[in-house]
Amino acid sequence: MIRSVRKRKKRQKDLLGMIGISFLLICGGGFTYYSLTKDSLDEFMCWEKKGPNAVTAIIFDKSVKYSAEQVTDIENSFKFWLKAQEPPTKNRPIDLKFFNEGNLIQVYVADEEALTKPEGLQPLKELCAPKDFQEANELIENPDFLEDEYNEFMQTFNDLIESLLEKSEGMSPIMETIVRISNSESFLKHGEAPHYLFIVSDMIQHTENWSHYPDKNQGVNWEKFEKQMKGTVYMGPRLNQVEVQIFYADGESKREKDIQNKELMQFWGNFFKNGKAKLTYWIEMDG
Repeated sequence: MIRSVRKRKKRQKDLLGMIGISFLLICGGGFTYYSLTKDSLDEFMCWEKKGPNAVTAIIFDKSVKYSAEQVTDIENSFKFWLKAQEPPTKNRPIDLKFFNEGNLIQVYVADEEALTKPEGLQPLKELCAPKDFQEANELIENPDFLEDEYNEFMQTFNDLIESLLEKSEGMSPIMETIVRISNSESFLKHGEAPHYLFIVSDMIQHTENWSHYPDKNQGVNWEKFEKQMKGTVYMGPRLNQVEVQIFYADGESKREKDIQNKELMQFWGNFFKNGKAKLTYWIEMDG
C-alpha cells in the first residue's frame, strides 16, 4: 500500500515535470518564432516589411489668420486625433481611421516657398502612428520602449502643429499643394495602402493661377473655373480613391465670409470629384 502511494506520487510528480517542460518548450518556441518572424521598424517608425497600414497627408494652410479660439481648437483636437480619438463632448463628423495605429502620418504646409523647391514638395515630418503602450503584451513587447515611441510621436506632431499656427504668411496655394502632393514620392511610395488627405484651411484659394476672391474676375463659380482652366492639371489632379476630409476655419472678415458659402463647398466637391477623390466630411472649427 505504502509502495503504491509512493508510486502514485512519483507519477504525479513526473507528470507535472513533463507539463512544466512542455510549457517552457512551447513558450520558448513561440518566442523564438516571434523573434525570427517579427518585423523591424524603419526610420519613420513603420514596419519595414509590412509597411504602413495607410498614408495620411495633413495639409496646413499657412495663409490663414486663425483666431485664438480656432488655434486652441486645432491644437487640442489634434492631441486627440493623433490618438485616433474624438472627445465625446465635440461629437463632430470625422472619420478617425485617418489616424489609426500603423498609419504613416505626414504633415505638409501649403505656402508658396514650399512649392518652389526643385526637389518637389516634401513633408515637414512623417511618422507611423504607434501602438498605445498601455495595450502592450508584456510577454512579447517592451512597454517602456512602446511608451517612448508613443511619446516621441505625440510630442513631434504637437510641437510641429503649434509652430505652424504662430503666424499667417503668404498666399493660399491649396490647389497647387494638392497637385504637388499627388505627385510627390513621399505620398506615392506606399501605393498599395489606402491614401488620405486631411486639410486644415479656410479653403479660400488665392494664387496667380486662380483666386476665389472675385477681383480678377475669377471667384468660386465652378463653370467659370472649368472654362478658364480647361486643359490644366488643376482640372484633374490624380487622386484616384484618395479620401479627403477638411477641418474648416470660418473667416473673420466680411470679404471672407461672403466667399465661404455653399458655392465654395460645391467648388471643392467638383475639384475632388474631377480628381477621382472622395470628399467625405467638412469639420467646422470652433471660433
